[in-house]
Amino acid sequence: MSNRQSRREQSRQARRQATSYRGGRSRGSSSGGGDGGGSGGGGRGPNFLSWPFLIGVSLLAAVLLALVIVLALRNGDDGGSEIELSIIDQALADLPTEMQNGTKLGSDDAPVKLVQFEDFQCPFCLTYTLNFEPFLVEEFVKAGLLQIEFRHYPVVGRESVTAAVAAECAAEQNRMFEYANRLFAKQAEDGFRPDQGVFSEESLVELAGDLGLDTEEFAACQARPDALSPVARGQSAAQAYGFRGTPSFVINDLPLQNWPQTVEGWRELIEEAIAAGTAEEEAEGEEGESESDAGDDDGS
Repeated sequence: MSNRQSRREQSRQARRQATSYRGGRSRGSSSGGGDGGGSGGGGRGPNFLSWPFLIGVSLLAAVLLALVIVLALRNGDDGGSEIELSIIDQALADLPTEMQNGTKLGSDDAPVKLVQFEDFQCPFCLTYTLNFEPFLVEEFVKAGLLQIEFRHYPVVGRESVTAAVAAECAAEQNRMFEYANRLFAKQAEDGFRPDQGVFSEESLVELAGDLGLDTEEFAACQARPDALSPVARGQSAAQAYGFRGTPSFVINDLPLQNWPQTVEGWRELIEEAIAAGTAEEEAEGEEGESESDAGDDDGS
């Protein structure tokens, strides 16, 4: 083969290689690029968005499962509701009904004033009612050392509001704490669920009748245009104090950041408030005597 023919053959082979390279590169770009854009871009996009969604769904399912377990344990607690109801019944039997005055229980002259913001569907309020309120009533309210005022902060659901209105209607007949006792007893019953009709207006009237209240007056109170006003005032007051849940407490105009979780803690808290109030009264008395003495000196 001549040199010219050899160069021509080399040129043809080079062109074939170049064409093959471009074609392969082009096909790779169309296939690979398409896969990269469709499968890589489009594929990765949905996968990126779906994984958080799937994780969120899984977490939600876990939370719901935990809730079901907790509720099942509560409902399956052997004799738990009977014990709670017996405590509430005893608290009602021991309640100094003659010391009820509207939404207050206890003497106006008591040195310690405790305002409790509650929701009748709140399980923590039930805990307080079971474990601590009867102690406070027995040890301090009956002794004239403590006055408890009940105010409403409905946070759980719509029937929290209807129950609060009903309690205010009971307060108009000076039966507020007796009625509140029965509302919490309803929550303590097996199978209770918020906003499932337990605190419908009709059932609330029926409950008032069971306690011997004037049901016609009670129902008329529920239907008044301003029936929600005292509940709204309680809610506004709770929010002004910065409360975000129930129960929440104010003692002698000072909000409690953390309420006691033991009877001894409550005893110590009330006794400290009594001591502080007594010291303040003594200081004011001494100041008054000093001013009186100074006046007498000037007069002489």
